[in-house]
Amino acid sequence: MSFDPRFFYDDYPRIEGEFGALSDVSLAPRGPGILFQVVRELDLPPDSVALDVGCGEGRHAVRLAIHFGFEVLGVDPVQRHLDLAREARRDEPDEISSRVSFSRGTVTELPVADASVELVWCRDVLVHVRSLDDAYAEIARVLRPGGRALIYQFVATPLLSDSEAAALFPVMGVVPTSMERVVTDVAIARSGLQVDLDLDVTSEWGEYAEEESGQASRALLRFARLRRDPDRYRAAFGDAAYDVMLGDSLWQVYPMLGKLAGRILVLTK
Repeated sequence: MSFDPRFFYDDYPRIEGEFGALSDVSLAPRGPGILFQVVRELDLPPDSVALDVGCGEGRHAVRLAIHFGFEVLGVDPVQRHLDLAREARRDEPDEISSRVSFSRGTVTELPVADASVELVWCRDVLVHVRSLDDAYAEIARVLRPGGRALIYQFVATPLLSDSEAAALFPVMGVVPTSMERVVTDVAIARSGLQVDLDLDVTSEWGEYAEEESGQASRALLRFARLRRDPDRYRAAFGDAAYDVMLGDSLWQVYPMLGKLAGRILVLTK
């Protein structure tokens, strides 16, 4: 694409307003709720055993129990997450809280027996894992024959430069190779799991959050302020916190720029 002075100064201004109006119309982006719709379409029976890998504070584990009647075990390596998840569970009715439990573990060391679960739910976890071969082998181990795994993660696109990746990934705890689509594909193939759905949501979640709450634009504004006066924020919260806030802001902005893209996978044992 090269600069065309005649088009830029003469033709484009004649359509700029109409073009801008069209680009202001929503493309009806799908938000994170699409993951629950995908689970619904799997048509797993109530009382199915589900494993929420990297459950954080337990919000998704509880929702899986509420929406589908699953027996859910949330697994996370961070004790603070497990403590908060157990505390939040107490606020749920007995018929929900009795279906949800939490345990220490990781995606490469899941605290359940072989062939013991119908669903593995794994969202925003695998980019932090050094060996995707080990992760997908472990997912395959715990699934019963015919069991399903729902995976969501970001992948890096060709628009993300090496220097951008080198600045972002270490502070966000991201393993660079685990952001590569081909590395995931090879690991899945080696595990013996079958890919039933491979859905690129690209920037949709970012668009959805922006249209709902202005999340991406706030992250961009935060990034600009952090870069313009870093000493202000470093003095208040320290270097480590500054780096994380800067990285988190980019993590929200980069999908809107096409540098990161969301990917949903449904796998069958």
